[in-house]
Amino acid sequence: MPDEEPIFSSIQLPEPDEEKKKIKKKIVKKKRTSAKTSKTITAEKAKDQEMNKQLASIYRDDRGRLPDMKEIDMRKSHPFLRAIFIILFLGVLLAGSAWVGFFVLSGGNKYSDEHVSLSVSGPAGVTAGVTTTYVIKYKNDQSIALQTTVLNVQYPEGFVYVSSEPAADNAGHTEWQIGNIAPYKQEEISITGLMSGAINQKQSWRVLLSYQPENMNSKLQKTSIFDVVVNNSPFSLAITGPDKAVIGNDAKYVFIVKKESDTQLKQLQLKPAIPANYYITSSSPPLDKDGAWIIDTAKKTSTSSAILDNWIFKLGGKFSSSSESNVNMLADLSSAGNGIRYNLAQSSITTNLLQNNLDFSLAINGSMENFNSQPGDTLNITIYLKNLNTGDIKNASLKLTLDAPSANKQSIINWSQITDDKDGDIKGTQVSNSLRRGEIVWNKTKLPDLATMAQNDEASIDLRLPLKDVSGFPLSDLTSYKINAIAETTFTDEAGMVHTFSSNPIIITLNSDLKFEPRDSVSEDGQAHQITWVLTNNLHPLKNIALSADVYGDVSFQSDTTTPAGQLVYDEKTKKISWTLPEMPESVDVLALPFTLTLNKINPSQDMLMSKVHVTADDAITGEKLDFLGDEILLNR
Repeated sequence: MPDEEPIFSSIQLPEPDEEKKKIKKKIVKKKRTSAKTSKTITAEKAKDQEMNKQLASIYRDDRGRLPDMKEIDMRKSHPFLRAIFIILFLGVLLAGSAWVGFFVLSGGNKYSDEHVSLSVSGPAGVTAGVTTTYVIKYKNDQSIALQTTVLNVQYPEGFVYVSSEPAADNAGHTEWQIGNIAPYKQEEISITGLMSGAINQKQSWRVLLSYQPENMNSKLQKTSIFDVVVNNSPFSLAITGPDKAVIGNDAKYVFIVKKESDTQLKQLQLKPAIPANYYITSSSPPLDKDGAWIIDTAKKTSTSSAILDNWIFKLGGKFSSSSESNVNMLADLSSAGNGIRYNLAQSSITTNLLQNNLDFSLAINGSMENFNSQPGDTLNITIYLKNLNTGDIKNASLKLTLDAPSANKQSIINWSQITDDKDGDIKGTQVSNSLRRGEIVWNKTKLPDLATMAQNDEASIDLRLPLKDVSGFPLSDLTSYKINAIAETTFTDEAGMVHTFSSNPIIITLNSDLKFEPRDSVSEDGQAHQITWVLTNNLHPLKNIALSADVYGDVSFQSDTTTPAGQLVYDEKTKKISWTLPEMPESVDVLALPFTLTLNKINPSQDMLMSKVHVTADDAITGEKLDFLGDEILLNR
């Protein structure tokens, strides 16, 4: 094997002095470490000694001796029990964390009623008939969503809905199906309409929001109320008339309606409240059947001024004698649309009445005031005049005026059958399609007492006027049901002045011509009475009809057939028969109720089987109550 060449390292070998220095540094470092370790051991020994002292103070008995640790029984802990303890500890810790998270960390997911708001905003005071807009705002100011939300609105009385944004979900425009309201979401509904109502009368918006929070199973509600008042009228009303009026002389009044601001009200009603002793002789334009004028704000009336926004109405009449020295003429202006009336304006004027030194009066059927009558009745009329002046009155005349319902230009008053021993002059005038005026005049040629009447002289006239019934007059064609009656006297005083004075006016209301007839068919032995109660009616429909009568003697009651209408009751204890009917329409003119009364024992001293029948009913047109007695049923021996 050939000789190998030596290999030399390229790393420079340390110098002998440098090597010695490194070794010396290691020795110094080791000594420092040993010293540090020695100090640490010394500190630990000091701690152990201190701990021993503390333990000795704890475990040394009263005699100063320490227990022998070798005699103490040391037991090892069981690993399974320790595991169970650790698991229980961790479970409690986790449960506590969960409860803390529920009550603390989830506080934002808890529902709060205070965070649901609902409000209504808009004008609190409005002018009647003016378009107004109200805004309903609702807000969910929390992290919980509201589900199946519905909003309902109850409008103020007199509010007429026009539009809304968004549109309502029902035909009455009162309900909105909102659905879900997201957390921290606010929305609104704007509603526009016309507000009417009595002036200064408070009304209210009532809004209800029903919903279900997403973390609850029950429905909750939120309500809001907003009060509004109609505090302004778009129209004004004024009345002009005499401050003083002599009883019996003409007294005229003017009613002025003026539009003060824009409004959507299309129809108005102006109704004067006529004093009881004021008799209307003229009306321009004519009053309707309800004693009112209807104003179409988009049209002029025949008597309106040139300005479209003004309407003028006139009344002419006379005052009769009264115990009051002052009377008030009043009038109410109201909206007349939608079937509901709201007062818009009111005005009045006071007139002082001056006496005329006459005792002049009119009486019909013994009454000097208003009363009710029926077709077929007779009017017994008395006109009385007495001169209370200190001087004579001359060339006096008396006139009776009767304005009565008419059909086909024929009055319901049967003037052809008048009974008048003074033979006054009669004149007829068709006032309107439904009203005919009859006038009868007596002067000194008819009644010589009227030529000259000294102080305290008297003159009177008596007459009879029958009313037509269904047999000779088309009652169903009538559209008015009142007779207005007044008397008038004209004379010349000692100074040559001509005066005309009026009596007290009387209004006769014509109710329906309800009639009752009891029919009695007796068996051959006289014991069985087949009775039929018959009702006839030809003018107005009736309501709340009731008939009752008492039965006498020892009898048995039997209803022959099913009651044709209403309810038939016989009380065996009180022996009272009653028949009640809720209505009798205009299409029904006859109702008959049959029943049988049989005498179980004949009483020779008994002469009446059934008392007079008490009949009551309400006239559905006039609103008056009919109350009268029908004939009794006698026992014919």
